[in-house]
Parts: sequence; C-alpha cells; structure tokens
Amino acid sequence: MQDFEEKYIESLKEDFVKNLRLDFFDEEEIGLIFRDLESLDKRIRQKIFSLCHTLSHASSSLVPKTLKHLKNASRFLSLKEMEGWITHAFDLLDHDGVDQFIYFISRIDENTLWDFLMPRGLSLQDAAPVLETYLRGISGLELKIAPGRETYTDTTTLYLPPFLDRYDESEKNFRLYKIMVAHQWAQITQGTLSPDESVLNSFLKDAPPDHPDIETLFRSFEERDLAVDIYNILEAIRLEPFLEKELPGLMREAHIIKKDFLRDKSRLAGLSGKSAFIEGIYRFYLKGEIEDHAPEILKINSRELYSLKEGAGSHDCMNMLLKFYDIAGRLEGSYHPRSYLPFLGTIKPAEISLHLKEMRRAYQQRLEAMITRIVNLPEFEPLASQPHRAFHQEPVEQNKEYLLIKGRLIKLDSELKDLIDRRGGIPGGTLVTGAETGGAGSPISLKDILEEEETPDETSGGITYDEWDYKRGDYKKNWCTLYEQDIHQGHEPFVELTLGRYSGYVNILRKKFELLKREPKMLRGQRDGDDIDIDALVGTYSDVRAGISPNENIFMRYEKQERNIAVLFLLDMSGSTKGWINTAEKEALVLMAEALEILGDRYAIYGFSGMTRNRCDMYCVKSFEETYSQVVKKRISGIEPKDYTRMGPPIRHSIKILKSIEARTKLLVTLSDGKPEDYDAYKGSYQPRSYLP
Repeated sequence: MQDFEEKYIESLKEDFVKNLRLDFFDEEEIGLIFRDLESLDKRIRQKIFSLCHTLSHASSSLVPKTLKHLKNASRFLSLKEMEGWITHAFDLLDHDGVDQFIYFISRIDENTLWDFLMPRGLSLQDAAPVLETYLRGISGLELKIAPGRETYTDTTTLYLPPFLDRYDESEKNFRLYKIMVAHQWAQITQGTLSPDESVLNSFLKDAPPDHPDIETLFRSFEERDLAVDIYNILEAIRLEPFLEKELPGLMREAHIIKKDFLRDKSRLAGLSGKSAFIEGIYRFYLKGEIEDHAPEILKINSRELYSLKEGAGSHDCMNMLLKFYDIAGRLEGSYHPRSYLPFLGTIKPAEISLHLKEMRRAYQQRLEAMITRIVNLPEFEPLASQPHRAFHQEPVEQNKEYLLIKGRLIKLDSELKDLIDRRGGIPGGTLVTGAETGGAGSPISLKDILEEEETPDETSGGITYDEWDYKRGDYKKNWCTLYEQDIHQGHEPFVELTLGRYSGYVNILRKKFELLKREPKMLRGQRDGDDIDIDALVGTYSDVRAGISPNENIFMRYEKQERNIAVLFLLDMSGSTKGWINTAEKEALVLMAEALEILGDRYAIYGFSGMTRNRCDMYCVKSFEETYSQVVKKRISGIEPKDYTRMGPPIRHSIKILKSIEARTKLLVTLSDGKPEDYDAYKGSYQPRSYLP
C-alpha cells in the first residue's frame, strides 16, 4: 500500500512539473516552488501540493502567488485552522472557478480569517473524562457529568456548559470547570439540595407531605425565583469553609477567578431595590466582605452573612433565607432572575424533587425484593448470641423502633417503615421498640443480612439457564449463567438529538399510534349494529327456507377495546454493533418509546452481551415499573457495544420477566445485527428452536 502511495505521489509530481514547463517555467523557478513547498509543515504539505497541482491544470502562473498567500496565512492560523482554510479554497476552485479562488486566498485579513479561527476555549466533551475521575477522587461517589444549558445538579448528574471560553487558555477554563464540579459536589454532600425532613418540616407552614423536599419548601414562596437566588448565594457562602478545608489548593484558584468576575460586574447604581439587595449579597460572596456602596439595609444585616462563614448549618441558612426574603419583599422594584457566577450556577428544585422521587421509587422496589428474600430465609440464632457477626455492632436504642423477623433485629428507615405500613405488616415480622428487646442483640440493616446470606464465589448473583444444543437435540441443564448489570449513563443528549433529527417521523408516529389507543374489535351476530353480518344473514335465509324460526341477530358492530399490551425490547450490545448499527438501534428505541408513551402501553428495554456461557450480561435500560424519565434517557445514551452475542440466556430471562407481567398481549422484540455467536463453541448456522424448555 505504501509503495502504491509513493508511486502515485511521484506521478503527480511528474505531471505538476510537466504543467509548469508548458507554461515556460525554467528549472530554477521550478526548484523555487518545490523549496517553498518543503518549507511548509509536512502535515499539510500534501494537501497544499494537491491544491497547486490542480491549479497548474488551469494556470501554472498562479502557483507561485498561491504559495505566497498560503505561507502568509500560516502565520495567523494554527495547523488545524490551516487545514480548514485550504479545504475551503479547494472547494472554491472546484465549484466556483479560478477567479473566486484567487479572490479568497488573496484576502489575508482579520475579517476573512475570523471564520476559520478555532475557538480558544475548552469543550466539556474534552474535559469530561478527567473531570469525572477528579470528581470520583474527591467524593468517592459515582456522580456523572453531562452538558446542559444551565449549570446545576439533580444530586446524581452534574450539568455543566458544553463549552467554556471565559479565558483564552484551555488550562484556565479547565480550572473553572473543576471549581464548578467542586461547588456542585459540596451542594450534594452538605445538605443544600436535600435537607433533612426534620429541618424542612420546621419551615413548612402547611401540613408537610410524607416526604418533603426542597421543591416543597420553595413552592411556599410567592416570588419563587427571588427565594431560590437568595438561597443559592447564601448556601454558596456557607459552603466556602467546607471547600477551603477539603480543597485548599483549588479554592486559592477560585479566589483569583472570583476577583476576575468581580471586576466584570456592574455597580449597584441604577438597580431596583430588590435587585440591588440581591446583587449586594452576591458581591459579598465574591469579595468576602460588605462593600462600602452596598445597600444600607444589607449593611445592617451583615452580621448574618459573616456568621455563615463561621460554620453555620443548613437550618441556620434557611432561617436567613426567610429573613432576607422578607427584607427583599419590602423593597421597591421588581426582581428578574439572573444567571450569576458560572461555577455558582443555579438550583432547580423541581428537577431535584423529580430525581429524588425516581430514586425513592427504585429503592422501594429493591426493598420489596429484599423483604421477600428475608421472609424466605431460615430462622436465625437468638438475638442474645450474635456477638460473632462480622459487621459493625450497634447498641439497641431503647425508644427506637425495629423490625424483628426470623430472629433478626433490623434497623428501620423511613422507606422501610412506609413499606411495612403499605403492606399492613410483613409475614413473620413484628415491630418492636428497643426496650421490648431487653437490649439484647445488635440491630443490623437489610443490606447486612443479604450480604451475610450471599455465597462468596464467582457465580454469586448469577441466574442459571438451560441451553439448547442442536447437535445432540437436547438441552444442556443449568449451562449458562446470566448476570443483571447496571448500565453506565451517557453524557450526550442522545434522545434530544434524535427527536430533533427525526421530528417529522416522530410526529407521524405519534399521530398513527394515537389512533391505536383502543383496539377495534368486530362483534358478529348482533341485534343491531354498523353493518350487515353476511354469515349471519346467510344462516337466517337458510333457516327461513328450511321452515325454522330465523335468528334475528344479523348485524355486526365495531367496538374499541382497552389495549392490554406489554412489550420488552431486547437490544444486541455485542461488539459487532459498533458504529452506525449501535446508533440505529438506539434511534429505533427512542422512536418506539415516544410512540408507546402516547399509547400508554407498558414496555421495558434491556440490552445483552457477554463472553462465554459463564458470563452472560443483561443490562436494564428501563424496567416495566419505571417511567420514561431523564434517567432512562441517559441510559439509552449510554448503550455501547461490548462483547459477544449469546442470545439464549437473555431471551429466556426476558420471557421470565414477561411472565411476571399481567397483560393480554405480550411481545418480545429483539434488535440485533446478525446471528448468535460467542467466544467459545457457540457458533455456526442458526437452527430454529423454541427457547423455552
């Protein structure tokens, strides 16, 4: 291949020289042209030579001037920018002719080159891998990073601007990204976004719901945006001592950046009373002290701001929120919410509340499964003889309530207590206080019990399935082990991009599927109806001819019956789907999910891959119980090609899932790019066979 390329280039050079000589270039002039070519960066030299060669067919006399313009442009443009500039020049030469080409390359000025200058900032796509590693290092949590129109977090994913160009240097923009990440991490871990229920209940005027959250709090404010901005800035001030202690080096850099933004901010003059008051609090956050020209009402109440920097808690900050909101409400003028500092971002109570409810629902489902397993466990040894347990021992609290089941004393959290109340109790379980146990035993969590019962071997957690062997015409019993896996959520807004790309198709699908919301069913042999039932009419005519009393039910009627469908999509995530196939599979899922949401049909999405019969992986993208939420959309974005295509175990597992669902019609839809194949002997031609024993 390399020899072929060298011969091809050599033939181009011969043709180029031939064209130059036809236009009366002597050897010295030809040598000068090649020296100019050699002086250019070798990474773009081939493209420039191709341009000059093409130009020589039109007019060789233009080649020297073209090289001169190219050398001048290379002084202003980077290598990558030069590639774009040359490509555009080439396109002009091919499509618009020599005149437009010469006009373009001869204009080496700032306005002309501006469109080809690469942005000097930093994209989140480039920074995200390092930022996620950094975040995992400082937090120990599996938090994700994704691009967003605003900077905020829903407590699991951190949304950051897709591009930062506050500074020319990428390093400084990366530092700004790090500060944003650190600030959102502090909000998550220090109670800004998920205050204790007891704290929230003390501030709620009406009877609080079962699980109040930050959205419950801010619903009580008439000027919600004003309250959210005050709380956001106050919490930023409160979190600074924590960040100073945990990340002193980064916070030194943050103070420098805050000075940059403080210089950019306008003065308070000209702002309404409300806006000037909020701006004054914000400038206190930037500067660390009250400015001389701050509103007088803020100076009077400055002691509270300074107290936030001295280890105040979430309860103190909410007290201050109520006070400052009351002060701002008495000031003149209206308040328009504004975006403050990039690394301060915003707080979205509704997004946080929705995400917390999704997490609570998922946790309750896990609790149900854990309780079922515990009910089926054998009786355990008496509570008094548990000192040998490996997990941490805790004393029994006299006034605290526990669940006593199968000889185990289990700690109650609010979710487990709600579950017990909803179920009206648990078979074999009793709620007791610590005093009723006489202080015997050591309370443990559900997780402790389940970990204790697990067998520490390689097949722990796996589900075994038979597999059909077409060679011997029989099943291999318990031959494959399937593992249910979590799927890594993706960074890209894949669902949103797909809906934008196929918006026309989506609208058509939605309209068509809306017509199917009820299944039409033909009822024959009716006394009245929409049409004649020909079969019944023939029967009636026969009865009359035979002298028998005829049947009068000779009509048919169409009725729309309620749909009762459950669909499970099983997606091939093997390595062979890498590229456009993986994209097509995910786009198909998005379009079908949008359509099924209109119908209200129940559906689930799973992916599968694995390697050998001992590791068949099945990834849950959306279970039947889950809603089509942002979490599910991020999982769809995170679907990536993995290993091999052993289809039997995931199909059997899918059928097992469908069997547990009550529906009149159950569909299993498999999306794959080819035949089953695995790393071992699981290969060859497909042999039709039912997957179920």
